[in-house]
Amino acid sequence: MRGFFSNHILILVTLLCFRAEGSGQGLFPVKINKMWGLINSDGRLVTEPLYQAIGEFKAPGYAVMQRDGKVGLLDQSAREVIKPVYEDVKVLAEELVAVLKDGNWEVIDFNGKVILPAGYQLCEVWHSDVLGFQLGDKWGMVNFQGKILANPIYDRIKTEKKFFFQTLLNNELGLLRADGFEVLAPGVEELEIFNERLIFYKRYKKWGAVNHMGIEVIPCKFDAFKSIDDNFIKLFDGKNIFLYALSSEQLLSPEITFDNFYPFSDELVIVKQKRHLGLLDACGDWVLTPRYNEIQRYGHDYFRANLAGKWGIVDDLDQEIIPFDFDYIAPLKGKFCIVKKDRKFGVCNFKGKLVVSPDYSKVEFLDKQIKAYEGEALSIFDFNSEGEVLDENSFAEHFTITIGKPEPENNFQIPAWQESQFVLDDFEWFYAPANDKWGLRKIEDGTIQLDPVFDNVQVEKDLRLSVVGIDRQSKYTFDKTNYRFDMVFGLVNNITGELLTEVNFWSINLEDFRNGNPCSRVMFEQGKFGLIFKSGSILIKDCTYIGDFSEGLARISTKGKLSGNAAPGPFGLGSLDDFLSSLLTPNRMVDFTNFDQKFNREAQLTCEGCEWGYIDTLGNIKVTPQYNFAIDFTNEVGIVHLNKKWGAVNREGKNLIPFEFDEIHFLENTGNKVIRVYKKEEKYGVIDTTGQIKVSAVFDEIGSFSEGKLAVKRNNYWGFVNRNGQELVQCRFQKVENFSEGLAAVKMGNNWGFVDPYGDLIVKPLYKRVGNFSEGLAWVSIQSGYGYLDNKGVLVIPESFQKAFDFKFGVARVVQDGKYGLIDKNGNFILRPKYSDIGDFDDFGLAIVRYGSDNVRYGVINLKGEMITRQDFREIRPFKEGMAAVKYKDGYGFINQLGNLIIEDKYSKVSDFSEGFVAVQIEGNCGYLDKTGKWLIEPQFSKCLDFKDGKAVVYRGLKNAGLIDKNGNQLIQPQINRLLDFSEGRGLVRDSSYRFYYITEQAKQYEGGYYQRAGGFQHGVAVGQMGNKWGIINQMGVEIIPPKYDRISQFENGYAKVRIKGFNGLTNTQGEAIVQPDYEYISYAGEGLFRVEQGDKIGYFDSEGNWIWNLSE
Repeated sequence: MRGFFSNHILILVTLLCFRAEGSGQGLFPVKINKMWGLINSDGRLVTEPLYQAIGEFKAPGYAVMQRDGKVGLLDQSAREVIKPVYEDVKVLAEELVAVLKDGNWEVIDFNGKVILPAGYQLCEVWHSDVLGFQLGDKWGMVNFQGKILANPIYDRIKTEKKFFFQTLLNNELGLLRADGFEVLAPGVEELEIFNERLIFYKRYKKWGAVNHMGIEVIPCKFDAFKSIDDNFIKLFDGKNIFLYALSSEQLLSPEITFDNFYPFSDELVIVKQKRHLGLLDACGDWVLTPRYNEIQRYGHDYFRANLAGKWGIVDDLDQEIIPFDFDYIAPLKGKFCIVKKDRKFGVCNFKGKLVVSPDYSKVEFLDKQIKAYEGEALSIFDFNSEGEVLDENSFAEHFTITIGKPEPENNFQIPAWQESQFVLDDFEWFYAPANDKWGLRKIEDGTIQLDPVFDNVQVEKDLRLSVVGIDRQSKYTFDKTNYRFDMVFGLVNNITGELLTEVNFWSINLEDFRNGNPCSRVMFEQGKFGLIFKSGSILIKDCTYIGDFSEGLARISTKGKLSGNAAPGPFGLGSLDDFLSSLLTPNRMVDFTNFDQKFNREAQLTCEGCEWGYIDTLGNIKVTPQYNFAIDFTNEVGIVHLNKKWGAVNREGKNLIPFEFDEIHFLENTGNKVIRVYKKEEKYGVIDTTGQIKVSAVFDEIGSFSEGKLAVKRNNYWGFVNRNGQELVQCRFQKVENFSEGLAAVKMGNNWGFVDPYGDLIVKPLYKRVGNFSEGLAWVSIQSGYGYLDNKGVLVIPESFQKAFDFKFGVARVVQDGKYGLIDKNGNFILRPKYSDIGDFDDFGLAIVRYGSDNVRYGVINLKGEMITRQDFREIRPFKEGMAAVKYKDGYGFINQLGNLIIEDKYSKVSDFSEGFVAVQIEGNCGYLDKTGKWLIEPQFSKCLDFKDGKAVVYRGLKNAGLIDKNGNQLIQPQINRLLDFSEGRGLVRDSSYRFYYITEQAKQYEGGYYQRAGGFQHGVAVGQMGNKWGIINQMGVEIIPPKYDRISQFENGYAKVRIKGFNGLTNTQGEAIVQPDYEYISYAGEGLFRVEQGDKIGYFDSEGNWIWNLSE
């Protein structure tokens, strides 16, 4: 068999600890004698096979069924919640369905209430309570109660963030709220939703904004915008910067320009103007005018500020509370702060009052006292709840004594929203406007701990770390596209104030520390990965990549190079754009060619030449890097790739699943407790137009039916089966050709012979090459040349030719001395070899010939070898409907079967005749001629396709297509984007996103939705691809075969080839087999059961591999 397991089905495993994850299903569809019923999880039939079809139960818990040719819905208790009276049913949401009746779709609820009347072309669920629908070629919106939210007037509507929908009309954007209110009419170039109350828009290359009511709050005149924090936004107009406050919905001080803004609190923002700082509130009023070197919060209503190098305290009216006489004022600790003047220290309280003069060399805060030292002298201060001095005790020697009874604590503290993120326990980060940098100073005395050299500071108080950044540009190339990185980072210890690392990281993954890991992943400048401890010491460096830690392990590669690829297959590391966005360092693409922009949108992060393994959180190698690829550990399983095959290892690196598979994934909806294994093994079968398997997909290759027999290949040998897949001729030949006149050419060893329908050799394999029997003769090739055999194996025409072809109408083409001629069935020449080529004779007994060497020309001969054309043509196409396109000079015309030029050769392009008419182009436009050369439809279109079923697709411009009949009536106006085909009453359309869908003659789109690829209708059905699998729909849009095959060919004489690339099996997480990889399709059905399919057969087994319902048709 195909598997790596020793048994076909049964290897006992521990019962899996899951049931119906994401599903409460208790019933399962089964097929009995080509009819469908339902079983329960015990395998007992609970619904008799009364239905022609029952689909799988899907969220929100319904299955589509078909009875008496009509479609309805079953719920999970087998109740017909929608009676089978419709041509098709599509579940849209809980108790909301689209139904097809009399060729028209409408949306109803389970009570039969019409939510969206018939007439629309397409309907999609866009929101928990919103449907989008297309009417004509325009889109609108309706809610689940049937209220029209937006009339169908837009070219397109797409969902945006939770509350909004983007509209498109005439290539201009607009915005709707979820309740249908039009926030912005179409007319802008770009939209960005900042939050539910602020929407930025771009018009004429300038940005503005409206609120959720569509009222302009920012005029459309700015070049760009950038968020400062959750309440303030910077606006750029040339070199000028302006400010907008979200809480007041105001553009602040629009008449004043500023140098920059920095975050301060929810209601205040720092303003930089001429290298000085001030504070603005959300209404645009000055709290502090821009005259300070530094501003920090101090309690509820006060601020510490540095003015001309001296510190003081001001209130929120910009009034001095403490004069600017101090060298430093520290942040508040509880009710008090230290002040410094002339190297002496004192104390201020939270009201900004100086309560201990700066006369001491050292000040200490106790629980309810302050100790102040001057030399050996000690002063102790007691305070009341308002921060006022109660008593002072001075001592000549250094000891402590408590005097008095301080008042009860008033639990004063700064609200969390007012606390500065830059104030630490013993240090504070400060901004130095003189050089536009950040530094760190000690709170106890204001001395500098780290010079202001940093361009960015990010305080992580919960980790007791700060991330510091310095502007420094460097480049990295992913594939051929260059990116610039603008900043490097390092770590500072918030407790000691030490710079722990060099400032040379592009990124530091602090979440690793937050998750309790002893180390964090870092990305060094120039693109290498490593691990660092919280202490800053480097544990690992120079790694190409280290992935996320999962279950204590991370995939790692020390070799290769990070790159990008738009189509990496299964070896992608996620979106390159997402990866770059996750880095701390700002980065941007440097080059902007079309290639680069497409790469930037679509590329996945990849690792070229990498060898993968796994490390633990201490950097120990747990699984040695040796694999071509590795996936994050899940449920104690690491899926890895080696030597073009997939397997799985445990956390000790031992193999759980051998490297024999082409795909391995956790099976959906099993809680990652069951693994699907897949082996590529291409097999082919045949289906008919009803979707029934006629020849099971068990063959390595197949041909096409001829005389009721199909050539098939199995185990490297060919044979034949009948239309029901039953073997007629055993697979024992190296090659075969189709049956013709009851005989088929077969190759045995190096030679060819012929067999009859029973596989008996009628002509022994003696020939190097052979043709098909036609009119009782077949050409054969032997050492000396080509001749002809009769059906008894007798050589009736000697081997005197260099090449020979099948007989038709008693004539065969032969080659002698490099020239083509004609012979009769007796081997006599009808036309002695003279032409450089003679094409096949058509059904009218005409063939195209080529002659001339330097100046090649074409003509037409009859079965007598007589030239019926009078001109030497530069090109002749095969005859279609008795007419052949010819090119004499520079234009195309048409000749009839007598060789006469009926339609003048003056057209720049022509098609072939179809249904009596031909599309031709002249002077850039196309129209249709009849067989006399008269205009049926004057040239007026940019593109004209052939007539099919009395209708033809025509274009105006490059994309806009419509449909006309033979009278020139426009059945569909030329407004459909890329109508590729129209046949059997159905049109095939490809939209701008390369999605395919079908429309009716009324231009109504099928509810079936979009396909990745699709073909036109033939024999009442069409093939389409969804989710990389192919299925079949009928003309009502009903799935005849759900998307399950890897390929379905176009139908030919009522049959189509199907291809299966491989087969699926299951294991548990210990690598023990549940079932062998023998099945085309496996899914988790719920209640601990798995559904498998082989061709038309369906079965169910449990988590131990025991069949609950055997495979049945």
